[in-house]
Amino acid sequence: MTGKAVFTFADYDGEKSSMSFNTANVNAGNIATISTALDTLKSDVEAVTLGLPVKDVRQYADTGAGSGSATDPVAQRESKWLVSYTDDVTGKGYRLEIPCADLNVNTLGAGGLWNSSDTLWTDFVTSFEAVVVSPDGNAVTVESVRHVGRNL
Repeated sequence: MTGKAVFTFADYDGEKSSMSFNTANVNAGNIATISTALDTLKSDVEAVTLGLPVKDVRQYADTGAGSGSATDPVAQRESKWLVSYTDDVTGKGYRLEIPCADLNVNTLGAGGLWNSSDTLWTDFVTSFEAVVVSPDGNAVTVESVRHVGRNL
């Protein structure tokens, strides 16, 4: 059985939005490794979002329900990074959204596609692939990231 993590961000208006994903099962033998990997991923996600991190829930820990609003008025939960990734074993595709996309990070093209060679994104991919697993418990590979708008 896999673990679960959820990172929640508040936008400029104080509205909250979350991203959730599976992790390897947490046990006494790997808790420190998974915790460190999640800390790194959270930091890399914060580098590409304008939202205020208000909650970090892990299968083994819940850092509480923070409050407040992001300081940048462009930080809106409806503006998201859509991360597409695949299961390395089954080939099944999955997606998750990171709220409050920071559009100042390096993107390419009219479709808001990521610049996969930009350091922010290579760091994100490395930390994402180090800790996230598919619903089947397998390693994953990030395929793309692009900007999307939800409920604008």
